[in-house]
This record gives sequence, structure tokens and C-alpha cells, in this order.
Amino acid sequence: MIFLSLFLIFILSIVDGRYSYLGVALFIVAAVAKIFLSSPGVGLKKIGGAQFVVFILPLFVFLSWCYGVLVGLSNGVNVSYVFSNFAGLALYILFYFFYYAVGVDVSKKALFFSAICSCAFGIYSVFVAFASVGGGGEADQVGLSGFRTLYSVTFLYVVPFLFVCLLRLFLQDKGQVGLSSDLKTCICLLLFGFTLVVPAMSKGFILIFILMFVLVFMKGYALALRSLVIGKNLLVMTFLVALAGIMLLLFTDFFNVLLFSFSSGEGSNSIRSEQFDYLVSEWSFSGAGLGSSLMSGYQRDETGYGFELTYINLVNKLGFFSFPLFASYCVTLFFGFKFFFFEDKRVSGAWILGLMAFLIPGAGNPLLLAPVFVFMHFIAMTLVIRELSPRGEVDRGNGEASR
Repeated sequence: MIFLSLFLIFILSIVDGRYSYLGVALFIVAAVAKIFLSSPGVGLKKIGGAQFVVFILPLFVFLSWCYGVLVGLSNGVNVSYVFSNFAGLALYILFYFFYYAVGVDVSKKALFFSAICSCAFGIYSVFVAFASVGGGGEADQVGLSGFRTLYSVTFLYVVPFLFVCLLRLFLQDKGQVGLSSDLKTCICLLLFGFTLVVPAMSKGFILIFILMFVLVFMKGYALALRSLVIGKNLLVMTFLVALAGIMLLLFTDFFNVLLFSFSSGEGSNSIRSEQFDYLVSEWSFSGAGLGSSLMSGYQRDETGYGFELTYINLVNKLGFFSFPLFASYCVTLFFGFKFFFFEDKRVSGAWILGLMAFLIPGAGNPLLLAPVFVFMHFIAMTLVIRELSPRGEVDRGNGEASR
């Protein structure tokens, strides 16, 4: 039932993000049942040092939500607004159920099947759009979104799998990745890459795609400098990427469209710039409280509390007490980069960084604390704790030994 609940959390978001709370409810029931019916697990005494920092931060994130609720209610904010604003913060208390009841492999499997469904959803949306109207809008007027056929945050499910495929092709990490041939890896790479980039044509999604290539190239050539040997695949893929870039530069207007999409002249960017000024001008140490609107009267929707600039809005609502969430993100990313670049755990590092990729589009879209991304953060934190464990320690959720 654990697998089913996780799968429902991810898959129901394809229909509507609010439906994923049904999966969350099932997860609570399943996790509580598993914890109480199982033999006593390993206690907190087994978690020490850096592991404990990762482990304890979700509790402080939950407490920051409690603080925001109290401040919002004391300021007379509408109760429904208080509890709906950044509701995902409250879910962080479930990390401890997740940690003790869910295995990493179970989580990966649920995410994988959800990613496949997301791929089918994305391919279907592109097919329907091109079959009916011949594509998206006018890119020279609105930037990359002019090519958009469908925007869905569920396309981000493919990122960790796409990252792993890049490792398999570029760095030949065959033993750890689980893909038996270059052909299968290429097929997966094309499928996941298409799903991430083409349907949504999102600046954030494309930036993730580019950054993954950059990170893999950096790691590949760092290894090559150390061993003074460049792998054949890395050399071939470098040539192909360079060739594709030159072709796009010489024969298409893609780079101009890309530059315009990140410029202040693009409509959504100018709106976010305007939001930034209003939100920052009302920052305070204590925060305004959850559900609160701006004193200036500026708003983006009828509730008055929702804005695209999620990070800036979090500081506005919680003030200093937004720190635990940002600290949790930073700690997770730190170990992801550490495993990827400086330790012999680059596949685990790629998984952690891929799971946390939602932080990039989350900077400019109100998706950061959706249940699906809270649970992806849970998987990443659990992976960090597992990789920091002594070799041979058992993964609590499924009995697998840590790599």
C-alpha cells in the first residue's frame, strides 16, 4: 500500500495537484500501519553528525509553518487563507513517517512509473496540439512560451532519470545505473528529454536540461584530466552537442528566442520584477504571517497572498522563520554536489540533484511546496542520510543495503 500511496501522490497531480492530497491521506494510513505492525526499527541513536542535521531540519520546517499560522491568525487573516497558503510546509512532519516506512527503491519505482505516465501525457499533448493547430503560438512575440503546447509540473518527474541516462552515456556508469545498453539509454534519454523540454517550453525546464549537460561535462572532463584519458562516448557526445549548438545558431532563431525569454522585455519576467519590488519592500524579521496580503494592496489573485516569486514570498510571510526550509534545501543540494563531484557516489549525487531540480522553476512559479515536490525532497533527504551511513547499514524501508 506504501507504493500505491506514493504512486497516487505523483500520478494524481497530472490531473490536478489538489487531488494528490488523497494520496497523502492514504500514505499516512499506510505508513502508520507499517510502522506499528513492523518490528521495532533502528532508533535515533543510529543517526549522528551530518545525518542528524538532515534528519532534524524537516521538524523545524513544520514548526515554521506553525509559527506562520499563529502570526496569520493573530493578524486577523481569513482562516481558509492561512491554512491554504504554503500548506506544503505542514507536510514536512510526514518526513519521519516516510523515513521509517518507505524504502528508497520503492520511492524510485513509484516515481519511475509516474514519470512514464507523464511522458505519455506530454507526447499526447504535443501530438494533439500539432494535429489540430500546427503548434503553439508566435515565439517572436512571447518567447519560448510561444512554442508551448502544455505546461505541467509533472514533467519534472523525468529529471532524475534523465540525469542518470546522461551519466550512463557520457561517463559509462553501467554497473550502478541499471541500463544494459547504449541503445536503451539513448531511447530513454530521447523520451525523457523530449518530455522535459518540448511540451512545456518552460525557461526553468530548459535551464534544468542545460545544467544537467553542464554538470555531466564538468564531471567527465574532470575525470579525464585526472586519468589523462577521455572516454569515447564523452568525446562523441561533446562533438554532437557542439554540432547541434552550431546548427541552432546558424540556421534557426532559437538563441534569440531563448535570450528574449530571459530578458526583462518578456511579459512574465516584467511581472515578476514588479512583484519583487513590492514583496521585498514589505519584508520584516517576523514576517507578515501565512495568508496575509501586501499592505500596498498589490496582488496577483483574489486571495491576495499568492505570488509567482515563491522564495521572496516565503520570506515575506515567515521572515527569519523561513530559514529552516532554505537550510534544508541547501543541505540537500550540498551533499548532492559533494557526492557527484568529490566522492565515488556520482549516481546517488545525480539522483539527489535531479530530485531537487524543482527548485529552479520553483523560483518563479508557485509550485515549490506542492505535495509531489515535498515528497521528492523526502526521497532526496533519505538518500543523503543513507549515503552518509556506514557501508552495509540497512535501508530501513525495504531492507536493502546502502551502496
